[in-house]
Amino acid sequence: MTRNESVRLTEGSILKPLLLFALPIFAGQLLQTLYHSVDSIVIGNFVGTDALAAVTASSPIANTLAGFFNGLSAGATVLFSQRYGAREYDKLDRALHTTMLFSVLFGAVMAAIGIVLTPRLLQLVACPPAVYEQALLYLRIYLVGILFTSMYNISASVLRSVGNSRSPFMYLLTSSILNILLDILFVAVFGMGVTGVAVATVLAQVVSVILCVIKMTKLPGEYRFKPAKMRIEPSILKQVARLGLPAGIQSCVVSIAMIFVQRYINDFGAVYIAGIGAGMRIDQFAGMPCQALGLAMTTYIGQNVGAGRYDRTHKGIGIAFAAVVIQILVLGIPMYIFAPKLARIFGSDPAVIDVCTLFLRTILPLYLFMGMNGLMGGIVRGYGYSIYAMSATLIGMVGIRQIWFTLSLRANHVITNIIIGYPIGWMCSFAFLFAFYLFHIRKKFRGDMNGRNTVD
Repeated sequence: MTRNESVRLTEGSILKPLLLFALPIFAGQLLQTLYHSVDSIVIGNFVGTDALAAVTASSPIANTLAGFFNGLSAGATVLFSQRYGAREYDKLDRALHTTMLFSVLFGAVMAAIGIVLTPRLLQLVACPPAVYEQALLYLRIYLVGILFTSMYNISASVLRSVGNSRSPFMYLLTSSILNILLDILFVAVFGMGVTGVAVATVLAQVVSVILCVIKMTKLPGEYRFKPAKMRIEPSILKQVARLGLPAGIQSCVVSIAMIFVQRYINDFGAVYIAGIGAGMRIDQFAGMPCQALGLAMTTYIGQNVGAGRYDRTHKGIGIAFAAVVIQILVLGIPMYIFAPKLARIFGSDPAVIDVCTLFLRTILPLYLFMGMNGLMGGIVRGYGYSIYAMSATLIGMVGIRQIWFTLSLRANHVITNIIIGYPIGWMCSFAFLFAFYLFHIRKKFRGDMNGRNTVD
């Protein structure tokens, strides 16, 4: 990749390059969500209910581990972006090769531990005995791919940090198409059941890693990836861990907390489980543009902090806030109006449609806080405050939310109290993050064009 293929977000206009950079990230998130749905669709149509239940029972564990590596790579992006923005290509080169080796070693260790502990992990999520053996087989094969998940996320973070969000998306698109074809081949043609789905996923992940690594070997010479140069530099690894581990832990804890939220929902019965589940799927898609912009802002802030362009970081934040407001209005108003029609996508049961509609119309008036929370998390992390971003998110979206569930349900055991808990978490987390930005970050990064404050 020649340097002009990268987007340097420290120069020129702000809005257009930022949105163009965020667009492939959004498309990639959309693709990943669809990617993980393919296994269930193929299994449900070509094997049967027990096999589908086995894959579904494994999902909380798979999502938690995938979320950890996504968070870890988001933290690493900060370090890479700041080095690139400061044009410290030697430091970027060393960080790249240290982190790549770490991703290989750490991914292998996590895969090995996960495979050994698979029975206990399935017990933790209360996997039904009837599907336990199939879930065990699926999850153990899936966990082999954790090594490649780790490598892909770090490789993609390297490319995004130097302004190339298009290539990771194209590689994800390629692996997703391959995954669909292999799912159909292994399951529908060869009759391999859950084994075929798991193997297809792992092979698709391998392809995405290979494509990313090849692209990294074509980076400009000052920071081109060369496997022979991989070595662990403790000082750099410490920086990566300080920035990446909090984001990874945050993702894990939030995912685990959602398992407990599901237990609250389960108390209300099948109609509410189905209705809230459908609403959460719609919410997941609707929130992706804001999440993508938050990830893009991590790179944008990182590059500009590295370049000492603190004035530009604050201008970019104002523009990003306006973009989030527009996006929420454009998506939120039609979703509120057509909520019953959206609910019918997931079934025709009137009771389920009513619950899904209630969920959407309760959270949508406060949806702005969801977008702002995701945006502020990316901004604070981009400045290098990954630990604070983690703490604010966990306090708001896990701690305060769980307190709300406990107290409100004890006072009045109605489903509305669970639904309201979602925006309460967004609001509290956003308030903590925005206050930190307003009273600490803005004072420290005053827009001094000559000053630098990279994370060392």
